Amino acid sequence: MKNEKVKMKRKLKLHNVIIVCLFLFIFSFLFYYFYQMPIKNIIITGTTHLTDQEIIETAEIRHYPKLFQMSSREMKDKLKTLSYVEDVQIKKSLWGRLTILIKEEIPVFYNRTDEHIVCQSGKIIKSQELHGVPILINYVPDELYRRLISEIKAMNMEVLALISEIEYQPWKSEDIVVDDTRFFLRMNDGNVIYVNLINWTKLNNYMTIYSTLGNAKGVLQLDSSLGNGITFTPF
Repeated sequence: MKNEKVKMKRKLKLHNVIIVCLFLFIFSFLFYYFYQMPIKNIIITGTTHLTDQEIIETAEIRHYPKLFQMSSREMKDKLKTLSYVEDVQIKKSLWGRLTILIKEEIPVFYNRTDEHIVCQSGKIIKSQELHGVPILINYVPDELYRRLISEIKAMNMEVLALISEIEYQPWKSEDIVVDDTRFFLRMNDGNVIYVNLINWTKLNNYMTIYSTLGNAKGVLQLDSSLGNGITFTPF
């Protein structure tokens, strides 16, 4: 009886050893398989100003390297060197899929004098590409320029898209400057607007104002200091 118990214990131990070895083998095989697996497909989302080719070349994944041997952190750092990249997320799947989620900078206007694009985050990008944003056509004194950027960043983007040109145009009476914060806006719909920095938020109501004008085109003055006073003069 005693010998039978010893034999049974030995069989159980041998059985356990076989299971452990089998588990280690499967684990090692799967680890090696996934570690050596190349990228099978690449998905890029969130891009408007950047091309997939730019993303792939900058991330150095053109030749579909081994997915899990690549550092997500290093890939993010490389992609953040691109001017229009604000943030990046990297996702890897066990089936070889690499997903790159790009959060792009949002251009809000182009400064023609300095040839740079100002983004909603405040980032400045040296460029000669306009990307459909309003063009600031002349020089603005530094302090007023900083205030202008702050106001434009906070604008309704639908209204911002309707502005064609922004011109710094202080209000003068003969040789006396009455308002040095006034700007002249040319709209894509044919209207023009005078607005100063203190009343800049009135521009967010432009769609409502426009709907009351019918087919008339003319000059809209939003630079009044009289509360919500708005003046429209047809051409």
